Amino acid sequence: MLKTTCEDMGAGWRAIDVDTDERLRAKYTDHVPVTFVDRELLGYWFLDEAALRAALDKRAPQAPSDDWMP
Repeated sequence: MLKTTCEDMGAGWRAIDVDTDERLRAKYTDHVPVTFVDRELLGYWFLDEAALRAALDKRAPQAPSDDWMP
């Protein structure tokens, strides 16, 4: 759903495996998946498509940053 929604709305996206980073694993433990839009936390545990669309709709267009980590 994430990929399709982002493609529909012209937004880039990036997946990060929290288990590959000790700091992220400690921070998010069993809260995955964790979703961010423009570096702002959108939610934990599940992805609400309506909330994702609303967040993407009000965002400032920008390319996803390959170096940002939550």
